[in-house]
Amino acid sequence: MTSMLLERDELLAVLRESAPGTMVLIGGEAGIGKTTLVQAHCDTLPSDVPVRFGFCDALGTPRALGPLHDIARTMPEVAGRLSAGADRHDVFTTFLDQLRPGPSVTVVEDAQWADEGTLDLLLYLGRRIGDLPAVVLVTYRSEEVGRDHPLRRVLGDLATARPVRRIQVPALSQAAVTSLAEPLGLDTARLYALTGGNPFFVTEVLSTPADDLPVTVRDAVLSRADRLGSAARAVLDIVSLVPDRAEMSLVDPEALEPCLESGLLLLEDGMVRFRHELARRAVETDVSAVRRSLLHGRVLDHLAGLQGVDPARLSHHAEASGDRTAVLRYAPIAARLAARAGAHREAAAQYARAVRHCAAAQVQEQAELWEHLAHECDSSGALSDGIAAAQRAIELWQSIGNTERQGAVMAQCSLMLWKTAQNAAARAMAAAAAELLEAGPPGRALAQVHAAQARLLMLAREMPAAIEVGSRAVELAERLGDTQTLGRALNAVGTAHFLTDPDRAVELLEAGLDASAQVGDDAGTAAAMVNLGSGAGEIRRYEVADRWLGEAVAWSGQRDLDSSRIYALAWQARSDFEQGRWAAASQRVEEVIAGAPQHVPAQIIAYTVLGRLRARRGDPDVSGPLATAWRLAQQTGDLQRLWPAVAARAEAEWMSGGGEPLDAGITSRVGEAAQLGEDLAAEVRATYELALRLRHPWAVGELGCWLGVELPDFAAAPYRTGEGWRELGCPFEAALVLAAGDDPERQVAGLQELQQLGARAAADLVARQLRREGLVRLPRGPRPTTRENPAGLTDRETEVLALVAQQLRNTEIGARLHISAKTVDHHVSAVLGKLGVSTRQEAGRWFRAFSE
Repeated sequence: MTSMLLERDELLAVLRESAPGTMVLIGGEAGIGKTTLVQAHCDTLPSDVPVRFGFCDALGTPRALGPLHDIARTMPEVAGRLSAGADRHDVFTTFLDQLRPGPSVTVVEDAQWADEGTLDLLLYLGRRIGDLPAVVLVTYRSEEVGRDHPLRRVLGDLATARPVRRIQVPALSQAAVTSLAEPLGLDTARLYALTGGNPFFVTEVLSTPADDLPVTVRDAVLSRADRLGSAARAVLDIVSLVPDRAEMSLVDPEALEPCLESGLLLLEDGMVRFRHELARRAVETDVSAVRRSLLHGRVLDHLAGLQGVDPARLSHHAEASGDRTAVLRYAPIAARLAARAGAHREAAAQYARAVRHCAAAQVQEQAELWEHLAHECDSSGALSDGIAAAQRAIELWQSIGNTERQGAVMAQCSLMLWKTAQNAAARAMAAAAAELLEAGPPGRALAQVHAAQARLLMLAREMPAAIEVGSRAVELAERLGDTQTLGRALNAVGTAHFLTDPDRAVELLEAGLDASAQVGDDAGTAAAMVNLGSGAGEIRRYEVADRWLGEAVAWSGQRDLDSSRIYALAWQARSDFEQGRWAAASQRVEEVIAGAPQHVPAQIIAYTVLGRLRARRGDPDVSGPLATAWRLAQQTGDLQRLWPAVAARAEAEWMSGGGEPLDAGITSRVGEAAQLGEDLAAEVRATYELALRLRHPWAVGELGCWLGVELPDFAAAPYRTGEGWRELGCPFEAALVLAAGDDPERQVAGLQELQQLGARAAADLVARQLRREGLVRLPRGPRPTTRENPAGLTDRETEVLALVAQQLRNTEIGARLHISAKTVDHHVSAVLGKLGVSTRQEAGRWFRAFSE
């Protein structure tokens, strides 16, 4: 047995026991033996079980869906979809259909280099593999998957998927290294210290036993390479410059033979590759800069003469060889293909490569490349880079007098500025674009600018102005037959109606949605879904909000529209929070904060919800997230951001200061303001005056209640009357209104509701107040063991949930716990309600995530 298979019996057993409908994620450091482990397992499979391999390339800019292209060589249906440029969802569905007929094994190697589309494919497979007769094995270098690595998100999302298993391939023990080194008379202790038990390092050292022990793997590899002769070394040099695999036609067949015999290179399906990536890198670093450039040029010339070579490979070698003309030929093509596949980060990287080499190109070509780069950066969430690219495109279009293109890019840039909380700059840029284009004949660019202006006004809650400007955009887009801009303009106008005519808002937004879908504008479709959900959520129409926010998250996730997905997710967290689904809100908040640091509006929502959750539960560190939310909200200056953030700070201070009156911030008590610090009270008042000016009924209602002022007639009714909170679906507010009344029974009922909700801080305030009023016998609230979990489950509910997570039926759970199936059903219903989920499967996933 070789070193690569020593101490691997348990891992091989895990792979053998992986039943159909399983994905196994195989992690470990470079050279640890993941590929050899997988190959050893595949060699034991029956001959009638298909085994397909796909490889992620270590290109500077990875091939879009590269592994799927490899796998598709034996799947004509999938290959046909790929070559036809089908949308990614269609390609993924076709691939799954090809896995349904019978048992098979699919291997995806080196997922740490996966492009964005491939990562989405892995997520898509992992969530659906349980229904297929297939096994999927995925290898990745765990040491390269850091905190911000794109693969980390996929690993996290699949952490609770039942059909997905993880194994880590460990280093060899010192005993194993000793068993290999002792027969050769080597210093085993030194060998173990040098290699750390890495099988590749061990194998490389042991393959040259007559030499002194090398101090680095690089020296060991180069030592072996040099002894093969100059012709073979030339083969190694050129293959080392082609990440993953090189066409055999690139090299001299005779000189290739000793490379294969030495084990440094492998021949697979007419392609040549290094046995180990570390060996490839070692050789690559030994090639001089001048020779490296010449060899990349040779590879480029060869590949350019072949059919079907991925443009991403050609652009990689073009840049490495310094061939600017070739970079400008191939990088934009690779970018367009990547964008079509939904790999927007890769598309942005290819356009970034192009702009690095476009200085000598015609100004119009330069401007187009920078404009495309801005668009792809916006789509992929790289907002700072997108803004910089847009500003460069604006300069270039201006320099050649193309005001139409200049104005259109200014419109797009204004919206990116808004996403990064540069709201004043965003409005100024949109206004400048309008002034520029209004001097000429009205065209598509002017319609786009007016649509952007309307959206910015709507986001600032300047609703009448948004409707007026947006209506001009709608009229112009209809006159020009520009359906895409029409959809986006209707989006802004529709959302602007939510505060005064919600039904009309939904009508217009659905019309905008239809327009966007009609022309395949996925980003516009997603934006309409998000605004249907967020607009309804802002006025507490939760049934509409939850439907559309859920659709927006799913739609955006399937199409790689990260900005829309994360914003919808933030609003889902707020909706969950307001409806008392605090466990679900907490999970979503964590994902938003970790997943989109540049999307400031989403961050404001997430930090606000997190702070309010902590305040109501009595958890530590309330001020941290609320201070962050307020700081970011102040940067925007918009009511939509300022109002929730300052109201959350008021609530937190009210709770910490004794909570008088009990229903402060919930209903109007003229002259009974919450006891707030002077600075905070001033900030609440300034935001209240802004809300008054903008006539926002819900902001005026909440902020006015904190101030203890008389509310105007247009303020939201629940704040004016204290009634209707329960009907809206807001259990916290409904419970506080009960507790603040005069009827002792209702007061106790309100206290119990707060306790059941997990609002410990508010419940404690109410209990103290009721004791002061002479009510001594009060409900004790959840026991400490219940409070230890974020959903506030009782011990029995936790026991039931643990068995639900094991996929047991109610009768089986009842038998184990010695209770009736009907009682189990009651417990399950309570658990689902507290977790804010609708199915047993979702509850099981929550339990597994919480238990880790």
